Amino acid sequence: MRALTADEKKQISEAKKRVNSAITRKKIMLGAQIRACAPSQTAQKKDLVRQFDSLSPIKGYPTNIEDRERSMVIDYELFRRLTRSLKHRRVDIRIEPGGVLTIHHEDPANSRNHVEMKLYEIPPWQQCALTDLPVIEID
Repeated sequence: MRALTADEKKQISEAKKRVNSAITRKKIMLGAQIRACAPSQTAQKKDLVRQFDSLSPIKGYPTNIEDRERSMVIDYELFRRLTRSLKHRRVDIRIEPGGVLTIHHEDPANSRNHVEMKLYEIPPWQQCALTDLPVIEID
């Protein structure tokens, strides 16, 4: 796994700033709507609170990761840190349909020591807001 370049990090930080400011504005608007709800509007207030709680700021370094067939948006530093922790193991990484990155690793010295991990891509509403992300190809 290669580290992100300075240009890629700058591109990601600009996209994150743009999206996080939009999320902050949306949360302010939802907070005002929640406070404006009358006590008899419990169902509407509950829906607004659910929307408010689902809006979380983007953290890390989201990037487009792609292989020969598929691509997905994932936090690259989390993915890189995870794969680097699997030194001296046989690792198979593949992107599956539905935005799931499957990492199967096995200890060559002990064939019974194997694990399969799954990383899911970031939520769709964050993907729509994130544009101009760098594309990183995995083998």
